[in-house]
Amino acid sequence: MNSNMSLPGLEAFILTDSYMKNGVYQLHMELERYPHRCPSCNKMTDRIHDYRIQKNQHTNIFSRETLLFYRKRRYVCGYCHKRFYEDNTLVDRYQRQSQELKQSIAIELIHGKSFKDVAERFHTSSSTVMRRFDAVNSDMLSETKQLPKVIAIDEYKGDAGGEKYQTIIVDPIDRKPLEILPDILDFGSSPN
Repeated sequence: MNSNMSLPGLEAFILTDSYMKNGVYQLHMELERYPHRCPSCNKMTDRIHDYRIQKNQHTNIFSRETLLFYRKRRYVCGYCHKRFYEDNTLVDRYQRQSQELKQSIAIELIHGKSFKDVAERFHTSSSTVMRRFDAVNSDMLSETKQLPKVIAIDEYKGDAGGEKYQTIIVDPIDRKPLEILPDILDFGSSPN
């Protein structure tokens, strides 16, 4: 498929096929082959071990839900025989959502949309949106040296650290979070 169109975030990829299936826009793509450095022995190799198709969620393109089918190469080192995947800018390791989708979710959350609204708009779950919110906000939280005169403590349903709930401590006057903790605070029980 020859294309003169470049999609944001996908400039480095070669589009091999695109079509609509069940109302979802599907793009099939791969990267151009080039030598990679072995993460184990640091030698260069361009020997391919195998390919794998990875399905990833992406932002809507032309107002249609979009899935990316990325044909990932796995290289094998000629010296130490280590197998490793090629470098890409599309998706982080162990992830199934594109960088562009993660960035779009973060922008929506900054504008104060609810987790449920953002999840419905991007065809994902509320817990995925909450994890993205936590990742964006973790950079904004700094260590508190001194507590303000007034603090507020609340508990919210989350999914971090294997806990069902998290406790948030905030400065209600300056309207900024101070700390997010696992659900260790139990106000209903008395100490032994």
